[in-house]
Amino acid sequence: MKILQVGSSLMSWGGIERYVAYLSEGLAERGNDVTVACAPNTPLCTHVSAPKVPILNRRKLDFPAMGKFLKLFRANRFDVVHIHFSPDFLLPAMAARMTKQPCTIMTRHVVLPWSPTKVRLYSTLFDHFIPVSNAVQDQLIASGIPKHKLTVAKAGCPPLTPAKVRGETRRELGIEEDLFAIGFFGRLVAEKGVETLISASPSIEKGVSFEVFGEGPLSEPLVELAQQSGSRVRFHGFRDDVPECLQAIDAVVIPSVWEEAFPYAALEAMSVGRTVLASRVGGMSEIVEDGATGYLFNKRDASGLAVMASKLANDPHTNLMMGTRAKEVHRSTYTIQKMAERIEAVYNEQSLARVA
Repeated sequence: MKILQVGSSLMSWGGIERYVAYLSEGLAERGNDVTVACAPNTPLCTHVSAPKVPILNRRKLDFPAMGKFLKLFRANRFDVVHIHFSPDFLLPAMAARMTKQPCTIMTRHVVLPWSPTKVRLYSTLFDHFIPVSNAVQDQLIASGIPKHKLTVAKAGCPPLTPAKVRGETRRELGIEEDLFAIGFFGRLVAEKGVETLISASPSIEKGVSFEVFGEGPLSEPLVELAQQSGSRVRFHGFRDDVPECLQAIDAVVIPSVWEEAFPYAALEAMSVGRTVLASRVGGMSEIVEDGATGYLFNKRDASGLAVMASKLANDPHTNLMMGTRAKEVHRSTYTIQKMAERIEAVYNEQSLARVA
């Protein structure tokens, strides 16, 4: 199958960029002919191993980019054109329609509603939609997308492989060996809910700490808040040794206050065998098996987080069993290969529907 993945408006290295890179790799491994349209000199361009077409789409009405897509589509007939990010939802999809590409598919990565105008427009431009979770699908149905045009196909990621032993990294990070460390990994922005960690920390016994890995616009305010509140939250800033840091901590917390669709932070933690504590938002309950691979708490519920953190710290056997179960679930369900298999099945179903 000849497939074009469109990521021409993706400039950073977040969840959507990872999705495109991992999906391209997995589909190629399954014998597909995969090309990626991406902006040059971007993290996505660097990480993608498939053949690339350099196209930069700066905004929804970037007509020079439209011209490049028309040229690409006139020279190639793709079995599937798969588009991932909102600036690409319009002109690249229009170019695919104008050149009569057989099938145009969108992955929806966020739990946000569409206006009736967008529903009508996108229903015309796209043959099918892939929500990354049931939570996303529910929002699209509520917006007016017919259910028969939706197929949930959940993401996957490679298992992270630490290059150092746990004790060495803990020493580098200054984490005492007998401390039960809970790690947060992500950007320090309001929607990630790091304030909940800071509020939870003072009420937790002294054998537990929160270790924050990441940076962002709230880095300094959060550090100041932690110092003022007397919490035991420690900030390590940006780290490029995420696998080692994940191995060094005992559980991962995802305290988001916005509707996370299907975050890679949870999948990566599971791949290293870490229990996940997460706020009950978006698609989190679809990843975390409450009581089996982690615990769920209500968003902004610092006391609920504190109770669960203490519960894990006082029961290391349960924490180990949950982490082991999380790793098993990742290997059976959330690898790149399983992700590609799910999405290729959507492509094949759409191909059969066109023939019928």
